[in-house]
Amino acid sequence: MTKLDELRKRFPNLIPVQELRATVSIIELALHYGYELQPNKGHSRPVLEHTAYQDRIVIKNPRNPAQQVYQRAGDFADSGTIIDFIRNRLVTVFSQFNQPADNEFKNITSVLYSYLQVDAELIVRNPQMAVRLPDDKPKEAFDVALFDIRPLENENYLIKRQISPETINSPEFAGKVVSQVTYYDPKGGHAEQFPTVKAHPQRQYIQFTNVAFPYYNGLSADVTGLELRNEQVKLHAPGSDRLNSVFLSNPVPIAEQFFVLESAIDALSHKQLRTRRGDDTINSVYFSTGGQLTPQQVDTITRYIDSFKKSPAWRINLAFDNDTKGHLFDLQFIQQLIAIQLPIRPTAVGPGRIGYRLPAQERYWPLREALLDRIATYNNGVRMGSPITTDSGESQLLMVVDTNGQFDLVIPEAIAPLSAVCTSLLELTRLNQRVQIIKSLNKDFNEDLRQEIN
Repeated sequence: MTKLDELRKRFPNLIPVQELRATVSIIELALHYGYELQPNKGHSRPVLEHTAYQDRIVIKNPRNPAQQVYQRAGDFADSGTIIDFIRNRLVTVFSQFNQPADNEFKNITSVLYSYLQVDAELIVRNPQMAVRLPDDKPKEAFDVALFDIRPLENENYLIKRQISPETINSPEFAGKVVSQVTYYDPKGGHAEQFPTVKAHPQRQYIQFTNVAFPYYNGLSADVTGLELRNEQVKLHAPGSDRLNSVFLSNPVPIAEQFFVLESAIDALSHKQLRTRRGDDTINSVYFSTGGQLTPQQVDTITRYIDSFKKSPAWRINLAFDNDTKGHLFDLQFIQQLIAIQLPIRPTAVGPGRIGYRLPAQERYWPLREALLDRIATYNNGVRMGSPITTDSGESQLLMVVDTNGQFDLVIPEAIAPLSAVCTSLLELTRLNQRVQIIKSLNKDFNEDLRQEIN
């Protein structure tokens, strides 16, 4: 008897969606359709990859299908339950079930029903399913007392990155950069927590000193994570809440500018560049997302911004890296800010491309049509070799797929088209009055700083 037979015995009329979700594991479904486990990428949150579609996903709650969720690596917009996983891949992995004449939900359930008819023994025989999955133990809250935190040493890694003591001790960053000492036990072959070190002072530890940036979640004054940096280290301390937390500079009396960057070193670099160019105004708050961006981090940043006293003309400056990933972060941040005015939903459209489904409701038509006009103008410029983009060609074109009046925007993972969409969304929603995108000349602002100094 298949799983579908069992469910139909229990629910002869209609199988509830929650039962389908609780019965089918994202991991099992993904493996069945060509994904492969990547054991070297982590165990607590398994990583699977479909090489044909260049699709890598991370699984949370791997042992509990009812609570299981996924996220596409590097793309927080492509995340959610097994329903979202299928929906976002109806034009790629599950294209055989994508029947234009049927509604989307029927296509999604067709995928699940088809899988539930697979002989259970065939699933068990899949050798990848023999991989041991971790227990879903609750993650311990971050505790800064487990780490040896000290004032920043005079000789530190930031000097090699051309960050001056004056910048580190400026009103914006004073007290925001510290040292963290790691104690490695050569006999045990691992690093020890600071309380253990204090309890066993006779042991011979090898010490390493890192520059540490504290992270906060905006809900309390407690430190909820640490970003650690030195010449060999670029990571977050164990237990750090990377999902919700961000690094931020000190509050200022009245904030006029908010800068959102990928790293704390870039934040310090941007401040130092301003000072070198004669701008000593203390009017800015800096945020760092630690080389990633999640919806929760966007919420945390906007919550902090709401809490600060601001000038009438305050602005948010998205200053992510000047590369494809940085421009994608711009789009993801903007997507969340415009959700009320123009809710666009991610959809998977194949390797090397980003897909968004435009809203179909009539109240969004004016903005949607204006966006489609902007897309047409951009594409015409690309075809004519306009300065709109320095890398013209078919690979830079934006595509709009119309399926029975449902529009999907397909964006190449390239700087020019991503930038064009971001600019259009900000201008059409008039958020450009509050939000602007700024970029370094090089990959990031630390590279700009080092180039200017040297």
